[in-house]
Amino acid sequence: MNADHQAKGLLLPRPQPAPWLAIAGAKGGVGKTTLAVNLALLLARSGHRTLLVDFDPGCGNVGVHLRLAARRDLDDVATGACSAAAALVDGPAGVRVLTARSGATTFAGDGHGPIDAALAAVAGLAPSFDVIVADTGAGLGPATLAVTARADLALAVTTPDAAALTDTYALCKVLHQRGLPLPRLVVNRASTHEAAMQTAARLGAVARRFLDREVALCGWISADERFPQSVAEQRPVALAAASPAQDELRGLCAAALAQLPALGRRARPAPAAPFRLRHQPHA
Repeated sequence: MNADHQAKGLLLPRPQPAPWLAIAGAKGGVGKTTLAVNLALLLARSGHRTLLVDFDPGCGNVGVHLRLAARRDLDDVATGACSAAAALVDGPAGVRVLTARSGATTFAGDGHGPIDAALAAVAGLAPSFDVIVADTGAGLGPATLAVTARADLALAVTTPDAAALTDTYALCKVLHQRGLPLPRLVVNRASTHEAAMQTAARLGAVARRFLDREVALCGWISADERFPQSVAEQRPVALAAASPAQDELRGLCAAALAQLPALGRRARPAPAAPFRLRHQPHA
C-alpha cells in the first residue's frame, strides 16, 4: 500500500456508535414496555441491527412480552458474572435482547456502580448494532434517569390521565434541573387525535410556564384493544397482521427515526422469526 492509499484510509469515516432510544415515563402502567418492544421489532424488521435492553431493574418484563427466558441477564452483566454479549438472546424478527431479572435488587441501592457497569457494558455492544432501544422502569430512580441521560433520544410516554401527565412533568422537571434535554412526548391510549393534541398542549403549557422549555410531541397511539390483547397473548402488534394499530406504531417509529442519526441497515429486511417459547432457566 502506497502513501496515498494510506492517507486516504486515514480519512475514511469511522463507524458511528449505535444511537440509543430510551422509552421512559415516570408513571407505571402507561405502556412503556409495550412501545419499546414494538418499536424494536419494527426497527429490526426494517433491516436495522437492533438491540433491545430491559433497563427496568427488579421488574423487567421485556422477556415476558417476547416469550423469552434467558440464562443470563442485565443483573449478571452489572455484577460481572458474565459479559453483555454472553447474556444476549435471540428474539423474533432478528432483534437481540438483553433481559432484566424480576425481583432482583442489584440496582436497588443508592450507589451507581451497577448502573454504570451496565451502561458501559451495553455501550460496548454498540459497534455490533445499528440502534439500541432501552426500556426503563417507572418512577425517577437512578437507573431510569441514567439511561434517559445517556440516550440520544428519549421518549416520555404518558396517557391523557391526569396522574400520568403529572408524573411525566416530574420527569421533565428533574431532567431540566440536571441540565439535560427534555424528552419527546408520546401520548398513549388517546381516544382521538384531538385528545392526544390536548394532552400534549397541557403538558407543553406547564413546561413553558415553569421550566421555560418546550416539550415536543413525537407521536400518539390510540386506545386500541389490540394492544392489551397482544400483551396477554405475548405476541406484539408489530408481529401481527397489518392493522390501524400497527400503522400508528410505524408512524411513531418513523417520527423517532427522524430525530436520530442515520442508522445502518442490512441489505434485506429481516423476516419475522418463528414465535416459540424459549425455556432457558436462570443458572
